[in-house]
Amino acid sequence: MPENLQKNSQLKKGQKVAEKAVWLEGGLVIAKTVIGLLSGSLALVSDAIHSASDFISIVTSWLGLKIAQKEADQRFPYGYYKAENLGTLIISFLIIYASWGMFAKGYGRLFSFSSIKIPLLALGISLFDALILFFFGNYEIKIGKKVGAQSLIAMGEENRTHIFSSTAIFVGTLAAYLKIPYIEGIVTMGIALLILKIGFKALKNSAFSLMDVSPGEETRKKVIATAEKISGIEEVFDLRLRRTGPFVFGEAKVGVRKSVGVKRGHQLADRVEREVIKKVPQVESFIVHVEPFKSDWHHLAIPVKTKKGLKSSIANKFGRAPYFLFVNLKKDKIKGFYILKNPHKGKKAKAGLWAAKLIVRQKSDVLITPDIGEIAFYTLRENLVDICQVKAKSAKEALGEFIKGKLEVKSKV
Repeated sequence: MPENLQKNSQLKKGQKVAEKAVWLEGGLVIAKTVIGLLSGSLALVSDAIHSASDFISIVTSWLGLKIAQKEADQRFPYGYYKAENLGTLIISFLIIYASWGMFAKGYGRLFSFSSIKIPLLALGISLFDALILFFFGNYEIKIGKKVGAQSLIAMGEENRTHIFSSTAIFVGTLAAYLKIPYIEGIVTMGIALLILKIGFKALKNSAFSLMDVSPGEETRKKVIATAEKISGIEEVFDLRLRRTGPFVFGEAKVGVRKSVGVKRGHQLADRVEREVIKKVPQVESFIVHVEPFKSDWHHLAIPVKTKKGLKSSIANKFGRAPYFLFVNLKKDKIKGFYILKNPHKGKKAKAGLWAAKLIVRQKSDVLITPDIGEIAFYTLRENLVDICQVKAKSAKEALGEFIKGKLEVKSKV
């Protein structure tokens, strides 16, 4: 599925959940209002008002998710994804307002009793409201996390608290019916504080997203790891990620060796962009800038005739060399070396190709050789191994020329 269609599919899924919530919350508001008025339960009526604020929140979320699906245009080149963040911001204020109203109602219940006329119906709707919204809240959170919709997560967390608030209404209504003082008010104020906490959390998340907050260290590490796995990318730096609605936009600089041509550099940048968007699904857009990279370290490979360390004589034929000398350099200083036997020198055909694969497996970045075939050359270049042609007779002499910068990187055979 194309990336833009996949993103719209996620938003539509979130929108459908919000639509279901509109009908569910709307029905509960009507039911609790009617039963609260008929029973005389002010606690139930106040809970209906609380649910009415939830209803407005859900409508806001639904509109935000719907607007977020609009295609980017000249006026909004990055799309309308932040409409969902704006919706969450509005929702958070409504949640905070509802919690304050609920707290005030609870405080009032400390000094008065409700006269309950139909207690069984009032108690029954409280339990029904608690169970329905608790399970639907879990569903909202699950889908919200899946599609990255903060408004759904905020509503889901708030709805889950209804199992406490509705239980409080149940206990409060029962206490009011039995003329037991303080219980209704104390429990109601406690639930109001819990809802207030959820409101401030939603406010913080939406405000930070509107300010282009980073999606977090986990996403950042995943992006870097994905880019660094690509052969030819020496480092990833200046990474910037920002959350926009349910998605993430980002950019980064990647270091490649100077010998990598412009065309190849662009290919690497394109590959990094594709891989990041593929491996990190919440990333909607990722821009990569290629920068020249010069490492302090080099892992050189030299075909040699004998196993005499740095004094080994250089083999004339790359693929038929008896051994390969591998040398580690740091800031032009030799830090160590080792020699491997070339198991492919006796092959009747394509010995150079197999020798090239051996060099790649050793993760060498430079090959110093007097001669190399076309297949081996392009195999190494494809794996971003620089190839320097040398006329020196010994490995030590060749290394000296490389350190002094006398060897040029071959661009073609």
